[in-house]
Amino acid sequence: MAIKGGMVDAAPLVTLRRFFAALVLLSTLRFIANGWVVDQIIDPVFTFPFDGFEWLPRPSRWGATWLFGGMLLGGLGIAWSQTQRIGSALFFLCFTYVELLDKSNYLNHYYFVSLMALLLVFIPARNPRVPHHSILVVRGLICIVYFYAGLAKLNADWMLHAQPLAIWLPQHSSFPIIGPMFSWRETAFAFSWMGAAFDLMAPFALLSHRLRPWFYPVLVAFHVLTWLLFPIGVFPWVMIVCTTVFFHDDWHHRFWRAWGIKQLELSSPKPASPASSASTSQRKAIGKIAVGGFLAFQLLFPLRHLNYDGSVFWHEAGYRWSWRVMLMEKSGWATLFVVDQNGREQPVSSEKWLTSNQIKMMSTQPDMLVQFAGHVKEQWRHNHGQDVKVRAETWVSLNGRRSQLFIDPFADLASISNDWNERSFVIPLDSIIRPKQFHLIKDSLRHAKGWN
Repeated sequence: MAIKGGMVDAAPLVTLRRFFAALVLLSTLRFIANGWVVDQIIDPVFTFPFDGFEWLPRPSRWGATWLFGGMLLGGLGIAWSQTQRIGSALFFLCFTYVELLDKSNYLNHYYFVSLMALLLVFIPARNPRVPHHSILVVRGLICIVYFYAGLAKLNADWMLHAQPLAIWLPQHSSFPIIGPMFSWRETAFAFSWMGAAFDLMAPFALLSHRLRPWFYPVLVAFHVLTWLLFPIGVFPWVMIVCTTVFFHDDWHHRFWRAWGIKQLELSSPKPASPASSASTSQRKAIGKIAVGGFLAFQLLFPLRHLNYDGSVFWHEAGYRWSWRVMLMEKSGWATLFVVDQNGREQPVSSEKWLTSNQIKMMSTQPDMLVQFAGHVKEQWRHNHGQDVKVRAETWVSLNGRRSQLFIDPFADLASISNDWNERSFVIPLDSIIRPKQFHLIKDSLRHAKGWN
């Protein structure tokens, strides 16, 4: 990549924009065709909005239609260079709005798509040459995603016990040709170690002119295999198309010529006057500062889990937005109880308000249990005119461990706020309390907690 005066060929960004536009259009159409707009947005009685975004109104059927129509229109806008920025802004706003409505639908690649759409709002891709930092910020984000995904795999469950792959892979033993190998524990260890090595190596291999031609086919094979084996949506395809931004400028020109497009749709820059040159220099300086701030945030924000004691896979404080992909198999069940002012309690029928997927996610995620407990308290106050406490008996298994008590069974979850403080109401992983023991000491615990 030749750099003249801090400017580089815009071809990698043009390819990125086109591929990204095609991907978001297809993904949006797939979401609509599968009926997920109704299942995940319109039908649920209660949702779990992300903390700080509870004020976002739930869309009606017409509102959802406008949101997904905005995504499609935004995708079309991204595809055309003349409307790239407005299309990116429209898609970003509509997509991120939907993403923030319910934690139970969270996926890492939704966050990545939002960030990429946001970057395309500010990245220039119409001129033949663009500031070098415009490409560096995209490459930097992709490197962070891979490297942090690799760092997260360097834990005992993944490296020493091949979990959760030892649970997941045998379920695919009927896979053509290589399926029988998935029932071998050695295969789970091989996949675990190779997965960690792949993620950690990816940033360096993609940045290397020597290694990239050899590594990219491995990248494609890796992501296609994970797409075939695991329900992780379009994330593999997102990474396959976005990593083309690391390719040399000539590759992009040859690729589009092979499709009969002789020139990339770039406008010629106008001759610069002294005043405009000064303004351009100022914009470049601001751009560099913005890029530095963006990448610094992406480097630091995933590390916030270090502020908390215990296993991040268990209490999940700082787990989201940190590029932790496919690291845990967490299952459990939860029963919530309303306790009135006289100490009488009755179980809550979660099915009245939640879908089966929401119940599954809530049962293993402390902040969602707190949100739902708050909702139950509000509904009880509305229907019965009295304040109540809400507690939960929750048993959870992490990566093949025996189920253990997850939440302090006598903590009033409805009085807890979801903030950045320690989740002291979560019982530490590998505590000694098991189901039989809990029922034996339940009455004494109740008395000690003052729940008479």
